[in-house]
Amino acid sequence: MLRTLCTTLLTVVLAVGPGAVAVAADEWGNDGWGSDGWEVSEAPAGMDLSGYLETTGLTVLPRNVGGDDVRVGLQTLLRLRGRFEPQEFLSVTVETEFLDRRGAVRSGDESRQIRFDYLYGSAAFGPVDLRVGRQPLAWGTAYAFNPTDLMNPSTMEGLAGVEPPGITAVSASLTLGQRWGIEGYLGFEERSRHASALDDLSRLNRLPYGVRGRAFLGPWDLGIGFARSALYDPGPRSVRTMEYAVAEIAGSIGPVLLYAETAIEAAASDWNPERSVDAAVGGQWEPLDRLSLQAEYHRRGRGTTDVDEYPASERLAGRLVGQNYLVGIGTLFLKDDDLRLMVAALTNLNDYSAAVRPELTWLVTEDFELGFGASLSFGSRGSEFDGRVSDNDLGEVDLGVPRLFAKATWYF
Repeated sequence: MLRTLCTTLLTVVLAVGPGAVAVAADEWGNDGWGSDGWEVSEAPAGMDLSGYLETTGLTVLPRNVGGDDVRVGLQTLLRLRGRFEPQEFLSVTVETEFLDRRGAVRSGDESRQIRFDYLYGSAAFGPVDLRVGRQPLAWGTAYAFNPTDLMNPSTMEGLAGVEPPGITAVSASLTLGQRWGIEGYLGFEERSRHASALDDLSRLNRLPYGVRGRAFLGPWDLGIGFARSALYDPGPRSVRTMEYAVAEIAGSIGPVLLYAETAIEAAASDWNPERSVDAAVGGQWEPLDRLSLQAEYHRRGRGTTDVDEYPASERLAGRLVGQNYLVGIGTLFLKDDDLRLMVAALTNLNDYSAAVRPELTWLVTEDFELGFGASLSFGSRGSEFDGRVSDNDLGEVDLGVPRLFAKATWYF
C-alpha cells in the first residue's frame, strides 16, 4: 500500500516538475543515495523511485538522577526520491520529506512539515555536466565538519548522518581527461537558509559562489579554488559575505586514510592567522578486520574560546560556537556486518565539554533496520555542551539533557 502511494505521489510530482528544472547524471558522484543497499521500487518506465520510512521513539531524561521530568516523543519521517530520465543526457530528480513530530521534540521545531528538499535537473554534454535547481552542495573531504563547505551551516547533524539540506543553485563540472577537472556553483541562498535573507541576495556581487580545480594523482585527490560565503546575521538582520581561498587533499599511506582541508579568508579588514583560518585534518585506520577508528581535528577561526562570549542564538540553532574541536569515531561490525556499534564523540578543546553519541544498528533484513542509541552531553556549567542556554525570549533552555532513542527504518 505504501509503495503504491509513493509511486502515485512521485508520478504526479514529476509530471508537473520537469519543466522547471532539468538532474544530475551519475557522473556527479555519490550524494548519499544508492550506496547503502537501497532498492528501487516498481515505477513507470523512465522513472526510478527509492526512499525510506523511519519511525523514532525518543525519551528525554531529567538532568538529575531520580528526577521525575521524563518526557517522551515520537517522530515519523518519510523521505522519497524520484528520478525521471526523459532523454539519455537529461534527467530530473525530486526528493521530498514528510516529517511528523509529537511529544518531546527540539524547541522551535515544527511539529509537522512537508518540504521538497531537492528539486533539480541536469544535462550531460560530453565532458560537461550542468545541474540547475534545489540541490545538495557539500564540498570537503573531512567527515564531521568541512571548512571548504561554505554553503551549509556547521552543526552536529553530520555526526548523525543527516543529509545536507538542499540549496537553490546552478552548478557545473568539466572533466579534462581522467586526472583533471574544474567545478563550480552559483548559489541563491545563504548558509542558514533564513527566509528573511532572500531579499538581500538579489545582487550578483553578494551571491555565494565557488570554483575549484581538481586533480587525481595516484591515491591522492587534490582541490584548490576560491569561494564566497553568505550568512544571515540576526543582529542587524542582514547578510554578511566573505571571500575565501579553499584547498583540500585526501589520500592514503598504507592502511591509513588521511585528509585535510582549509578555508582562508581572502579579503578581511581584520585579517590575521588566528581569526581568518578554518581547517580540518584527520585520519581513519582499521587495526582489525571489523574495527574502524577515526580522529579529526577541526578549527573555526571566528569561533570563540571564552564561554562568556558564546552567542545564545547560535547555540539554540544547533551551530558550533567554539574554536577548537576534536572528533573521535569508533565503529565495530559484528555478525557478518549485520550488527554495527558506533560511538562518536565531539569535544570542545577550549572548555573541555563533550557530546557523545553511541548507536547500535541491526540490519534485520536487506531493507529493514533497527537502531538504538543515545545523545549524552558532558561539561561544566556554562560550557558549550553543558547545554544550558539563557535566552531573553525563551528563558533558560536546556539542550544538554540525556536523550535515548529507538528507531526502525524501512528502505524501499
